[in-house]
Amino acid sequence: MIKNRLAVLMAEKEIKSVSELHRMIQNKGMTISRRTLDKFYNNQNNNISYDTLETLCIILDCELHDLLILQK
Repeated sequence: MIKNRLAVLMAEKEIKSVSELHRMIQNKGMTISRRTLDKFYNNQNNNISYDTLETLCIILDCELHDLLILQK
């Protein structure tokens, strides 16, 4: 199963909420819906677009392997 580390990365970057992350994304002229962010944050989605992953990596200044992990 693939899990994400969004909450961990947000804590490391001192981003206190999904709302704050959403504002950061919008301020950079990028888009991810709030619902998509909520679902991703809570590991409740079964699929996610490459565009969303790219945006998160840009905003969080991380690599894809920092954001996603494979749990066995």
